[in-house]
Amino acid sequence: MNKKNSLIFSVTYENYMNNVLNDKENKTLGQWKITPEMVEQLKYAYVYLTNSNQMIVKKYEIEFFEHGNEEKGYNNNEDKYCFVFKNSEDVFFEYPYSPVQGRHYRNNDEMDALPKIEKSETNSRLEASRTSNTNNNASTKKSGVKNDAQIRLTNVWQEEFSDRTRPPVEIATKMITSVEEDPEQDLSALLTEYYVKLDKAKNG
Repeated sequence: MNKKNSLIFSVTYENYMNNVLNDKENKTLGQWKITPEMVEQLKYAYVYLTNSNQMIVKKYEIEFFEHGNEEKGYNNNEDKYCFVFKNSEDVFFEYPYSPVQGRHYRNNDEMDALPKIEKSETNSRLEASRTSNTNNNASTKKSGVKNDAQIRLTNVWQEEFSDRTRPPVEIATKMITSVEEDPEQDLSALLTEYYVKLDKAKNG
C-alpha cells in the first residue's frame, strides 16, 4: 500500500487569494492538529479549494513542520503544526474522494497521476468558488449531528480502510466528538492518524 505522505487541506476562495495563489514570503502555512507520527511521514501538501467542484489548485514540497510561531502571525500552540515549504507549483485537477472538510492524507504519486483539468474548466471552477456562499457549509444543523458523524465514520472506513480492523468503540466515539466540536477536524484524517500510530506502535 502506498504510504500516505501528503497532506490535503481545504481553503476558501478568500484564503486561496490571500495565502496560496502567491507564495507567502515566510513560506509557512497551516495550523493543524496533526499527530507527531503523521508529521514524520508528510513530504507534500495539496490545496483543495472549497466549492470548486472538488478542485486541487496547488502542490507544495514540505521542508519541515514547526509549532505555531507568533512572529509569523500564528498562535503559539504546542498541539498544532504549520509547515514550511521548499517550493510550490500551481496544479489543477479533480480530487476523486469525499470533500475535504479540514484535511485528508494521500500518496503524492496517486495525486500526481490524476487527470488535469482544462484551462476553461479551471476558470469556471475558480469562479464557482469565488461566488459561492461559503457560510452554507458551516450551517450544519445540530440535531442529528452525532448520528450523521457516525454514518460518515462508517462510510469513510468502508471506502478507505475496510482492510483494517475498525477502531474500538471508545476511539470511534472520540473521533466523532472531535468532528462535532471542531469543524476543521476530518474523519478521513483522524482514521489515517489512528492507523499510522497503531502501525508505529506495532513495529516499535
